[in-house]
Amino acid sequence: MRLRTTMSAFVIGVALVATSAPTALAGPPPNPEPPEVTVTAPGMSPEATVSCDFYASKPNHSGSRMTGTGGIRTCSGGPVACTSEVDLEFYNNFSSMWMTAGTARQSKCAPPLRSSTAGSNCVHHPGDPNVAWRTTTIGTFVAPNGASAGGTGNSPVLYVPCV
Repeated sequence: MRLRTTMSAFVIGVALVATSAPTALAGPPPNPEPPEVTVTAPGMSPEATVSCDFYASKPNHSGSRMTGTGGIRTCSGGPVACTSEVDLEFYNNFSSMWMTAGTARQSKCAPPLRSSTAGSNCVHHPGDPNVAWRTTTIGTFVAPNGASAGGTGNSPVLYVPCV
């Protein structure tokens, strides 16, 4: 009886070690959007268009602090409203997904340059590999005739060890 209990505990322990062994982690997928995107919508007349440029800059880090900047570079054609959301994201190797670490929003139309900076702390755990970070800007605008358009820009990826 005692041998069977000991053997069961041993088999369970081996199974736990085998399933929790580290595996090779894949890097993040390539960004689906460029770091700067121009979005247009029809204006009041067929010849007129409304256009906005949204951008996302490569993240910066200082010690454990990460920041990502993005926003509206320019708008033309007289949009009546512009908004942008800037997300600082890190790639979670275990879920294979980009996850938001910080967000900033602004709702003013350019010119000259309207930007937002999202920030977060990067926490280091012993044995952690470099972490992939990027900035994502999601922008929308409304033209005077009520037409709306939107676009997304993703910055180049920055790989850093959290300190």
